[in-house]
Parts: sequence; structure tokens; C-alpha cells
Amino acid sequence: MIGGTCLCLAATFVAYALASWSFDPLADLETRQPRPPQAVIDAQAHRLGLHLPIHERFLHWLSGLPTGDLGVTVANQPVSEELWRRAGTSLRLYLIGAAVAVTVGVVLGVRGAMSRRRGADQFSLLWTLALIAIPTFVLGTLLKMLWLPVNTMAGQQILYFSGEQTVGADLSGGAALLDRVQHLVLPTICIALPQLAFFARYQRAAAVDVLGSEYIRTARAKGLSDRQAFWRHGLRSALVPVISLFAFSFGIHLAGGVFTERVFGWHGLGDWVLTAIHDHDATVVASVTLFFAVLVVLAGLTSDVVVSRLDPRVRIRGVR
Repeated sequence: MIGGTCLCLAATFVAYALASWSFDPLADLETRQPRPPQAVIDAQAHRLGLHLPIHERFLHWLSGLPTGDLGVTVANQPVSEELWRRAGTSLRLYLIGAAVAVTVGVVLGVRGAMSRRRGADQFSLLWTLALIAIPTFVLGTLLKMLWLPVNTMAGQQILYFSGEQTVGADLSGGAALLDRVQHLVLPTICIALPQLAFFARYQRAAAVDVLGSEYIRTARAKGLSDRQAFWRHGLRSALVPVISLFAFSFGIHLAGGVFTERVFGWHGLGDWVLTAIHDHDATVVASVTLFFAVLVVLAGLTSDVVVSRLDPRVRIRGVR
């Protein structure tokens, strides 16, 4: 746990230092026409602590963490309130996308291993490679283009392309839930597809390796088919490397979510951090980095716990 905390703080400091070194939060004031008085610019610089070294600014920002104070934005708005509001938006998208990617990817990977060297398996290897190669923002645009004719032929908006809900619609109950689902489907697919392909390929390789192991050959020698031997004796072992991989790939999953939010108009953490980069706001960049780092560490801990349950050879201190 101490290691995870140190990792989060180190990642946050690097992000804060790079942002502070490269950003110019006074640029907006200095380029206005007419230019504000120098006293106004100096007051803004002092409020942002630009007269202090970067490490002192970071320590000052860090001192507010125990009380939940993450400072203020360049526009002098509290970071904490906006962070938690946007985190709820992002997590709805990221976690559902991750669940779809892992579940479907594992199923497709196992099926591919069972039917290896057949035509369907070779085709799956091609389409998964193509999905991994397509950038997230390109995939999002393609999904919009492919679904637009479906909405046109249906004569109504079956799935929406922008936002997390219909703005101005007075909906409640089932209608409100349906509206959110209609907005959620396409961005979830955009997040899930590349990761789904990644997990499917990795799960296939892990399952093929297990199918060639001695204990599976022994099970087949006792009269079980490949499928029966795998489901009874090999599935748990085949899942272990994929679950471990999930923890390491979760950061990439979050990065894909950043671009997905911008493409589909979701105002979550990804959209906020891109806006913060445009506004030269190091505090927001550091806050979002810290939040993402904590999620990655929690994903790693969850992965370790699940692996310890699946593989009795693995022992984690404090987990039984």
C-alpha cells in the first residue's frame, strides 16, 4: 500500500512539474486587447504562486489533500467539487467499457483457442489486430458515421452521438434511464472495442498455452474432450495472466477514455484535462493525474486479490 501511495505521488509530481514548467497561465491576460494593468497580472501571478519554485507550489497543493482541498483553477474555481462531479460522469463510461472489454474479450479469446487454426479463428486474429491499430478518436468518428444511416432509416434517434443525456428534456423514471443508455452505447463501444480486441488476443494465447499443458493432456487421456478438459481444469489458470494484464492496461484504458469523451461530447475528467491543458492549468492536470493514478493502483490491488483466489499457488500478504 505504501508503494502504491508513493507511485501515485510520484506520477502526480511529474505531471505537475511538467505542466508548471511548460504552461503559461498568464498568457490569456497578457494577450488581451486592451492589455490589463500590470498590477492585475502581478496579482494573478501571486495568487497562482508563480513566484515560488515548482516544488514549493506542489508541496503547498499537496498539503490540502488530507482535507480534500485540491486548490483552485486558473479561473479561481474550486477543483474538488468539479473533480468529483466529472469523476462520476467518467466512471460510468470507463467502468462499463472495461467490464464489456474484459468479459467479451475473454469469451472470444477462449473460443478462438478452442477453434484454433480454423477459418473463423484466423479471421478473428485479423479483425482484432485492425481494432488495436485504429486510434480511439478515429474509431469514435467511424462509429458516428456508421450509425448515422441507421438513425436516418429509422426516422428517429435510436442512439445519440453527443452528451450523456438529452439537454432540456424533462424525463424521469424509465424514460430518463433509456435516454442515458441511448447516449451511453456508442462511447462505451468506442472505449471497449480496442481493449476487447487486446484481451481477446491475449486470452487466446493464454488458453492455447494451457491446452498444451501436461495436466490437460492427462485429462484428455482419461477420456475428456478438449473443451471439457479446459473448462474443468484449465480455465482458472488461463484467466490468471489476463487478469494480471488488466491492471497494467487500465491506464491505457483511461487514456482511450480521454479522447472518447472529447469525440462524444462527454464532460468528464478526460474532457476537463484537455481543457485544462488549453487553459494552462497545472492544478487541474495534477488533480486528474492523481485521481487516475489512484484508479490504476486500485485496479492492480483488485487484480492481485482475484489472482490469489484463482491460483492457489499465489499468496498475497493479508489475502486468504
